[in-house]
Amino acid sequence: MRRDDAVLDRVEDRLRDASEGFHRAGDPASKTALAASGIDDDELGVWMRWDGIDFAADDARLYPLAEIPTATATAVADGVVLEGDRVIGERGRDLLVLPADPWAEGAAVVRVEEAGDRSPEASSVAHLVLGWLGEFAVLYDDQGEFFDDLFGEDGELTPTAERRVCRRRLDLDPDAPNARLRLAELLREAGEFVAARAELQQVIKRAPEFAWAHFALGRTAIALGQPDRALAAFKAAAACPSADGRAWFLAWAALVADGDTRAALAREVLALRPDFAAQQAEAVATLLERERFDAAREQLELGLAVLPGHLELLRLRGELPTA
Repeated sequence: MRRDDAVLDRVEDRLRDASEGFHRAGDPASKTALAASGIDDDELGVWMRWDGIDFAADDARLYPLAEIPTATATAVADGVVLEGDRVIGERGRDLLVLPADPWAEGAAVVRVEEAGDRSPEASSVAHLVLGWLGEFAVLYDDQGEFFDDLFGEDGELTPTAERRVCRRRLDLDPDAPNARLRLAELLREAGEFVAARAELQQVIKRAPEFAWAHFALGRTAIALGQPDRALAAFKAAAACPSADGRAWFLAWAALVADGDTRAALAREVLALRPDFAAQQAEAVATLLERERFDAAREQLELGLAVLPGHLELLRLRGELPTA
């Protein structure tokens, strides 16, 4: 039996049971196309059964093999993905790629956002497709319509609905780092800090170089009243090879540090982003306009941790009590 054959059998069962018109699955790819794909044999099982699958009016797509070279070349030329990536599908506006080094990325399938931010998405292509089917079972009824009470007044999924989606995904792919990170963030936002920490520790065990998981662990440590652990987590995030937000992570490290350590971290932040404090001031002003006072206070403190004498931040601090 090939790796993931049992997972693909579960995919097949779910595709068979899905409402009519909810998905479009291609015929098996030809032996010639499979041989020419350049994709590792362990990941070809999906295409051996279905040469491309579209879900929920193209909300999620696994590309046919013939589309992958063009999609990859375009994304590489646009600077969205890295040399060595293979773009195999999309979810919303994000791309799904097979990275050159899945061990370093923390997953066999990586999600790449429009800005190029990367995060480990699924443990295999088969688990990616099975995970999608699990999520859609939470979101859509037998007629392919959204279940009631999924969305809040802002048009986004409610935290309760998001938890259900994440847990269903993890039931089907326990090694999916992105879903577990989002679940941890939802737990932290709900005040369930110990549970959030436990989920994040699992993420980091599976994807030790996932910078945003270390960052989330730092925020959870702050909530637990553990500044030393928070400092270590933020430094770990900044040290990750793919940490595009290095200045941001170091600023958070400065926020929980003190004395000479804070001053040294602040210097590193300003060396990377000289306009950091000015950008924080803009963010604070925007948040005040939207009456998001807690978020404004947090961003204000972050900016002042890096540049304590910034005049605009100090002025905005004076507005917070009256707000």
